[in-house]
Amino acid sequence: MRFVSMRISTAARLVLASTGGLLFTGGVAEAKPTGPGIVCATYPDLDSCVGAVPSCTTCHTSTDPPAWNQFGLDVRKNLEVGPPYEDALPGALKAVENLDSDGDGEPNLKELRAGRKPGAVDSPSVVVSDEGARNPAYRLDGYDPAFAYRRMSILYCGRSPNFGEMHAFKAPPADEKTQRKRLHAALDDCLTSPYWTKTGLARLADKRIRPLFAAGSDSNILIAGFKLVIGDYRYDYRLWQYVLTGDRDMRELLTADYYVVEDSEGNLAQTYDKITKPDPGALAGGQPLPRELRVGMISTQWFLTINTMFSAMPRTTAAQAYRAYLGADISSSEGLRPVPNEPVDVDKKGVAQPRCANCHSTLDPLAYAFAKYEGIQYSAELRFGDYRPERPTEMIPAWDDAKEQSVLFGQKVSSLVEWAKVASESDAFKRNMVDMFFRHALSRPPGPDDQSDFIAMVKAVPSDAYSANKLIHRLVDTDSFGSP
Repeated sequence: MRFVSMRISTAARLVLASTGGLLFTGGVAEAKPTGPGIVCATYPDLDSCVGAVPSCTTCHTSTDPPAWNQFGLDVRKNLEVGPPYEDALPGALKAVENLDSDGDGEPNLKELRAGRKPGAVDSPSVVVSDEGARNPAYRLDGYDPAFAYRRMSILYCGRSPNFGEMHAFKAPPADEKTQRKRLHAALDDCLTSPYWTKTGLARLADKRIRPLFAAGSDSNILIAGFKLVIGDYRYDYRLWQYVLTGDRDMRELLTADYYVVEDSEGNLAQTYDKITKPDPGALAGGQPLPRELRVGMISTQWFLTINTMFSAMPRTTAAQAYRAYLGADISSSEGLRPVPNEPVDVDKKGVAQPRCANCHSTLDPLAYAFAKYEGIQYSAELRFGDYRPERPTEMIPAWDDAKEQSVLFGQKVSSLVEWAKVASESDAFKRNMVDMFFRHALSRPPGPDDQSDFIAMVKAVPSDAYSANKLIHRLVDTDSFGSP
């Protein structure tokens, strides 16, 4: 939750904060993006606190300029004047638990627990009635196996079931238990189909890889006599498809110390070797990092060059890793977990100003771990996406290895390898993977009525050995998936 600098006339110390934390002291509004963590410390059992922190919209209608919804206003009214904001907020939250801030008939705490916004009138839960004519096509009072079978086939086989398949699915015995077994058997086949392994999974990866034909391996654009190739994103797609098939461990999206190559028949295989630039007439290509410095999807040559590019401080790279693999978009004030005494503005970009510091107190410590990985190095060496330990001191004169400590989820990490390990073991990673497959399947984010299914899937990821296939099997079994 993010706030801006703002002058006021009074010199009195007034707390005018909600879960985002806008604190007025001595006439100046200070950025206090600690509210989300305080909400989760006060209510650790909230579904929105499993691998995440609440968003600013819990209390705010706007953060620049700051404005509050009715829940935020009620919290502000109950903040005790005098104690520090961090000490006063839990009591204010408790004081408004039983209020109905948005007037929708549900007390605030009940709405928080249901995953709804207590400051905005949400759509009520759907109530199925037995009144009215019978629906001959779908079962409306619970899980419909036939509906789930059609949806599954379209999603993971890329087509609707034909008449013969549908007839066999409904053949006696046609009880729900038998039909669910048939559904999962068909799903096993779909998850190994060329559609899912080559096309379906690739489309899931697009926003994370962000391919750009003009700068990829097939580029024909010339710059200074070289083809404008800054990386080969086919390696990114292959690694993504490899890890998310065959019951492999999804954590390897962030921890893989191997690359994935493809033979002439389309078979994928690991390699631990460096991959030399295949075209000497291109700016880049291949994969230059040694095995001990690789961290899956977030250290490929393409990922580093397309995100870091010429930047000294790789903030965009860290933000994309945080967004794509941990599910938090810092530009939307999501996932703010401020680090004390940050940002220090090591590259003198003005990020310590109050309106910037809200986000950069989380972002900059995330970015430090990427600083020794090159983006685009347009020099005689052309070391695109390589590792150069001297890079930050060359590009950021104020850089100090002893001071620029990378921090992820409140934990200090000494390298990008350790950063990726912490990320891959986090609840945020598990939640993000479940969220990705859920949105793909239902074309919407999980809503209040989906929360029990959704959180159960998040918690089951470790017991399923981080298998994407097992996660999809659980998803297909949920009422969220199987209800029309």
